[in-house]
Formats: sequence, structure tokens, C-alpha cells
Amino acid sequence: MKKYRFNLEAVLQQRKLIHEQKAREFSAAMHQLQVEARRLSEFRCQQSETLSAFRKKKQDGLTVRDSVLYLPYLDRLAEAEKAQAAVVAEVETRVKAAGKALEHARVQYEIMEKMKEKSRQTYNDQLKHEENRFLDEISTMRYESAPKSNG
Repeated sequence: MKKYRFNLEAVLQQRKLIHEQKAREFSAAMHQLQVEARRLSEFRCQQSETLSAFRKKKQDGLTVRDSVLYLPYLDRLAEAEKAQAAVVAEVETRVKAAGKALEHARVQYEIMEKMKEKSRQTYNDQLKHEENRFLDEISTMRYESAPKSNG
């Protein structure tokens, strides 16, 4: 009796490797998104704190020197926040693309897994059929070789 062998095992392994690679890429993109989102949050928090300090100074009596210091700094923070928001949007786009690529790779891998299982089931069915045919043949031979009693 010969051992089962899936003819497309190399393709299955290749698709498995591709799936694992896409999963790593998706994970890295998600990590980068978290880092960039955290950075954006820090910019917003810093901007909020600076604006609060500026308003407090304004209530206490704002000097020209304070205005010269705070206003350009607030402008730079707003620009940095806008730039960081663009970075976050770009990374979100990459995450979506990586997610689609991962899903496609997963589907391709699962197709090959199902093909392998179907092939294995076909092989097992053929073995059972051959075994049953062999047993039928043995039964027939025993029946034919048994002494016949005339009764």
C-alpha cells in the first residue's frame, strides 16, 4: 500500500509562507499606526496644554514678550499636528491595504488546505474501495473453493 502524497505540497507551503509574511506585514503596519496615533495624541495634548497656559497668561495680563513666544509656538504645534494627522491617515491606508493582502493570502492558503483535504479523502476512498474489492475477491475464492455438499 502506497503512502499518501499531496502533489501540490510545494504550492501549499509557498502559500503558507506568503500568508505568514502578510500577517507580519499587517502586524508591523498596525504597530506603526499605534505609534503614529500616539504621537498625534501627544501633539494634541501639548497643543491643548500650551493653549490653556496662553489663555491663563492672557487673563493674568499678557505681555508682548509672551505673545511673541506663544503665538508662533502654537502655530508650529498646529502645523505639526496637521502633518502628523496626514501621517496617521497614510498609515491607516497602509493598514487597510495590508489587511486586504492578508485576507487574500489567507483565502488562497485555505483553498489549498481544502484541496489537500479533499485529495486525502479521495485517496482514502480509493483505498477503501480497493480493500473492499480485495475482500470480495477473497470471499469469492473461498466460496468457490469450499467443498460443495450435495444434500
